[in-house]
Amino acid sequence: MRRADLAERIDTVEHRMDSMEQRLDASYASLSTQILQSRRERHDELLAMRTEVAGEFSAMRTDFAGEFSAMRTEFAGQFSAMRTEVGGEFSTMRTEVAGEFSTMRTEVAGEFSTMRTRFERIEAALGNGLAEERRFMMILHEELLSRIALIGEGRPSSS
Repeated sequence: MRRADLAERIDTVEHRMDSMEQRLDASYASLSTQILQSRRERHDELLAMRTEVAGEFSAMRTDFAGEFSAMRTEFAGQFSAMRTEVGGEFSTMRTEVAGEFSTMRTEVAGEFSTMRTRFERIEAALGNGLAEERRFMMILHEELLSRIALIGEGRPSSS
């Protein structure tokens, strides 16, 4: 190959390379512009969506606040009514239980009084029975002593 042909070929290759480089730069610039434009569009869409969602959440928050306020008022009324009703029931129950305890206390006191009287009678009967038992034991003891004395004297017993 000759030098002139080689130089020409190199010029052609360099020219093609420059041309490719320019086209690549232009493609890159175009692609960069498209990417930036796409980013701007997505950013604007996201901002619009964010604004829309924020509005929806704000409206939902307002709705829920109203609903919760209504529920709170309703529950407060119901709890107040229930408290009054339960308070009345407890008052009635307290009165009934106090009456029942009073009746039971009176009955138990009567039963204790009856038991006390019975125990006093039993104590008196035991006291009388023990005195009788002591008297009988004394008689037996004296008889036994007299028999022992008779045996000691060698006399036959009189019984």
